[in-house]
Amino acid sequence: IEAIICVAFCPEIPYTVREMDYMSRTEDGNIAIAYTVWSRKKGAGKEIVKKLGEWCNKNHCSRLVTLSPLTTMATHFHIKNGAKQVHINDITQNFEYKLN
Repeated sequence: IEAIICVAFCPEIPYTVREMDYMSRTEDGNIAIAYTVWSRKKGAGKEIVKKLGEWCNKNHCSRLVTLSPLTTMATHFHIKNGAKQVHINDITQNFEYKLN
């Protein structure tokens, strides 16, 4: 295993882990929310986010958005990999990756 990504499916963009937990319990969530990206090999985090985007395109997700910590490392990772910051919250931030 070189990388792991955790994803929840929500009907709206959550701004907290609690909101994500609540929203992901519904059956109509078509926004993929990536909330953990972990890698042990250089470039593996970028690759797994790319593969998630490909999966989202094939499975008719409307959006691919993150629920990321409010850290410089998270900001740098997502911006460097082509995401756009869409919200800054009290303790989290959301980035959106463009789907085809």
